[in-house]
Amino acid sequence: MSFSSGNRPTHCAGQRLRAHTATASLLKLSALSLAVVAALPALAEQHASDAQQLEAFNTTFLQGAPSSVDLQLLLSANSVLPGNYRVDLYSNEVLVGRRDVDFNRNPATGRVEPCLTLELLQQLGIDMNKLQAQGKFDPNAPQSCYDLPAMIEQASLRYDAARLQLAASVPQVAMQRGIRGYVDPALWDDGVPAAFINYQFNSSRSAGETDTRIANNLGLRNGINLGAWRFRNESNFTSSTGRPSTFKSNRSYLQHDVTAIKGQFSAGDIFSDTDLFDSVRYRGVKLASDEGMRADSERGYAPIIRGVAQTNATVEIRQNNYILYTASVPPGPFEISDIYPSGSNGDLQITIIEADGRRRVTTQAFSSLPIMVREGQVKYSVSAGQYNSNTDGMATPNILSSTLAYGISSNLTGIIGVQASDNYKALSLGAGKNTALGAVSFDVTHSSSRAQGQTTQGNSVRALYAKTFTGTDTNFTLAAYRYSTEGFRTLTDHVQDLSSDLERRPGNSKTRTDLTINQSMGRNRELGSLYVNASDQRYWNRGGSQSFSAGYSNNWGEASYNIGVTRSKDLGDGFGGSSSDTQLNLSVSFPLGSRARAPRAFITTSTQKGGDSTQVGVNGYLSETSDTFYSVQGGNSSSGGNSASANLNTRTSVADITLGYSQGRGYDSQNLNVAGSVVAHEGGINLGQTVGETFALAQVPGVKGAKISSYSGVETGRNGYAVIPSAQPYRVNWISLDTRELGGDIEIDNATQQLVPRRGAVVVARYTGKSGRRVQFELFDEQGGMIPFGASLEDASGKQLAISDPNGKALVLLEEDQGSLTIKWGERQCSAPYNLPERDKALNYERQRLVCQP
Repeated sequence: MSFSSGNRPTHCAGQRLRAHTATASLLKLSALSLAVVAALPALAEQHASDAQQLEAFNTTFLQGAPSSVDLQLLLSANSVLPGNYRVDLYSNEVLVGRRDVDFNRNPATGRVEPCLTLELLQQLGIDMNKLQAQGKFDPNAPQSCYDLPAMIEQASLRYDAARLQLAASVPQVAMQRGIRGYVDPALWDDGVPAAFINYQFNSSRSAGETDTRIANNLGLRNGINLGAWRFRNESNFTSSTGRPSTFKSNRSYLQHDVTAIKGQFSAGDIFSDTDLFDSVRYRGVKLASDEGMRADSERGYAPIIRGVAQTNATVEIRQNNYILYTASVPPGPFEISDIYPSGSNGDLQITIIEADGRRRVTTQAFSSLPIMVREGQVKYSVSAGQYNSNTDGMATPNILSSTLAYGISSNLTGIIGVQASDNYKALSLGAGKNTALGAVSFDVTHSSSRAQGQTTQGNSVRALYAKTFTGTDTNFTLAAYRYSTEGFRTLTDHVQDLSSDLERRPGNSKTRTDLTINQSMGRNRELGSLYVNASDQRYWNRGGSQSFSAGYSNNWGEASYNIGVTRSKDLGDGFGGSSSDTQLNLSVSFPLGSRARAPRAFITTSTQKGGDSTQVGVNGYLSETSDTFYSVQGGNSSSGGNSASANLNTRTSVADITLGYSQGRGYDSQNLNVAGSVVAHEGGINLGQTVGETFALAQVPGVKGAKISSYSGVETGRNGYAVIPSAQPYRVNWISLDTRELGGDIEIDNATQQLVPRRGAVVVARYTGKSGRRVQFELFDEQGGMIPFGASLEDASGKQLAISDPNGKALVLLEEDQGSLTIKWGERQCSAPYNLPERDKALNYERQRLVCQP
């Protein structure tokens, strides 16, 4: 094997490619050498009486110069001595626990093997009931150690002594379903002390013929982590021309895991998240179960907000009179799915503010899922404190709210709830059933309320239905119906009746029906996707409101199209005066070229009571590798005349930034949207993309610009840290470095880390490595003879750096420009000094002779 010299990069792409290819070949050879060396025993046998007969290995495939190195010893020694070791336990490459495991010598084979107890098999997620049915496991005849490969065909064990890892490979058919993804609580990580600010800033300026309007909104989600405690705050600042500036805090609370009962303790300004009653904001304490701590738990869902903008518009999403989200959107259809609702109930109010100041307000229902708990498990919630609404003038009585759900069987759940306040009490009973057609639950609530000298009593019944179809992409269906008698009061209704400063409520709720469908059609969505959202709300002695939206999208060749309809109706006071509006929209887009990231042309048209609108434009990425997206369009509407707009959106490692400009008849507008985070931690302060409830940091000491795989735009800053925007709590998160662009002078020991954060934790993936100069040494003994294949090259501390290839060469990464290395082969070893010349940064690696001293 030989290598060409002169790996000096030039402006010629072909020469650069050959240089990188040569370097890659050297790195592969070094990796092969290290892989062989990794087979060396971690520990040597200490007693001659325990020595085994060495297995024979055929080494004739190792072609090259004659070698006096005895590779049998390199390949055949045992890897561990008998004893007890604390190991990380892996099941099908997923970390599931950290346990003390006994390693015993098997008298039949003479090998040292791990002792797998019944508890260990269960922690690995093996279905013992299935093994019992197959006659491979007898619970009445327990064994101290079980032979996994003998019990399960194609199962195997592998122990990595260097990393103290015991890995089991088990066919999926032998695994329990419910254990999937579950991780031993002993591995849940509290994370590191940290503080962060998650911000979303939106600013718009619109200049008309008579005035100029400026509106700003800053949404903040802040946090401080100290040990196992987390402090969280959600707040919002708004200012606009002609209106007073306002600052409102939505939630501020402390939180701590209660692992023993799989729950969360919270204290502060929080929301009750009961399954039977409407969510209310209060100041107090809460203890509630955390389904994320359980294996294979059912998850909630985040609503998807859809709509159509006619110009460069601002979208505001409110819940319970608090702004959850603001965003700038270009003309055409939009979807927003990354919102964080405050509680389990409370409709979402969507306001679309067009560039010329027009405002359109719609409402989207947001309801709870059917109540289902797994057999034998308990789901609980207890909230106590003082009612504390975001609405000025509301009374603040003390409240108590609690629910308890129990899995009676695998398909049946029972639930009970109580709610109490000053002169108010409510009792609710319900049940949930899982059927082949989906999950359905039914509950009945009785309330008694006394306010303003009047006592009222009433009942409310509710039915919920949900079905998730897994045969096609992710899709979800929810149907909800509630009927309330005239005397029924929710806790919020009661507090409003107590509040003398507020106007009397116009009416009590009578019926409510919600429907949400998101359906992908066809095995591979070849038939498109459909969504339907509908809500009907009626009141006693008053009318009500209705809303409906539906859409269908699909592809025709390289072209894609979307058809949608939205209808809203105000039923007035029940004595006439109703009003309604219907909007129809159609959008079509197609590529302008055959490249993977070719720009796309689009056409969007809509019609409604206020008039018609059509937009035509082009959008795409600035380059094949760019994260910057542009959109340019022009259009016409019957109410606003001609208009034109342009947008630019870019994702960087420190923020997402959107700029927009619109101009039309009698107005021009500009908008800016910036979203990101500021994270302070032990390693300094980093700017990052918007972070979720739980997130991570990656530390690569001394390396700036190292990218993180699977996270667009995420890379390390000057301090060697990167902000990874999201992580799943209580589950294994794989964080991998993209080592392709690190350069030949950097070597990472393990480019993939696994993290298991607790909810709200900020965890750190710490990568170790070194940087220096990569040198290919030609190894010679004292007489000038070539060192044979398999010789070991070690530094002054005895750490192995490389082994020689069949041509007596070894590729090494050196941190120092001069020093001494040790060469070992056979029964011989020698010291070989080196002194490197001034570094030539143009070379990917350097060449030098390394000669043993006499």
